[in-house]
Amino acid sequence: MDVARIMREQHVGSVVVVENMRGEIRPQGMITERDLVLEVLTSKLDPSVVKAEDILTSELICVTETHDIKEALKYLHYYGVRRAPVVNVNGILVGLFSIEDSLALLSKEFSEIVNLLSNELIN
Repeated sequence: MDVARIMREQHVGSVVVVENMRGEIRPQGMITERDLVLEVLTSKLDPSVVKAEDILTSELICVTETHDIKEALKYLHYYGVRRAPVVNVNGILVGLFSIEDSLALLSKEFSEIVNLLSNELIN
């Protein structure tokens, strides 16, 4: 229930479950809205007794902060996931990469390119 509450309060579709090892935050798994629906609701489990560790995806797919958007998108596509934690070279969590966020960024960049080209054609 806490995970669902966090998702609702933060307006997000997933949370990364982490382990804090001496101040280093390392991803251990992920829980998505889909996990909550399929693992808890459709299984008719009592959400008040289900623990995060019972439903998290522990075979975690991560991208590194050195991946560019194209590489990260290929990686997500290959593994069939929509989002993945971003880790540094030491495996410490530094962010979350999602297809939705990358599409918004690429759309903005494409729009800027179109504007530049339009201005060049006008000039």
